[in-house]
Amino acid sequence: MPCVVTRRSPVTLHHCHGGSLLDEYPHLSGSGWGCKASDWLVIPLDAELHVGNHGIDYGVGVRTWEAKWGRQTDFLRQVIEHVGYDVFELAEKGLKK
Repeated sequence: MPCVVTRRSPVTLHHCHGGSLLDEYPHLSGSGWGCKASDWLVIPLDAELHVGNHGIDYGVGVRTWEAKWGRQTDFLRQVIEHVGYDVFELAEKGLKK
């Protein structure tokens, strides 16, 4: 799957956290420094939009990034359409281990 923003490849996988994920699914969003959300909650991003100067991680931060590029939860829904299974549901099941 190409980058959900630019539609370019190659991509890096971003573990969604904070921002819209925190707003909509607070129990699924990683909390604290170095914590990440479920491995199911990933979106493909161009490296610059992931960890570069315009990146959600190590760049501009989640809220600023989402204001410019879009909500992580909306991009996760695109991933769901592409892969054909509900990543939110799978992340929920992972919490119930």
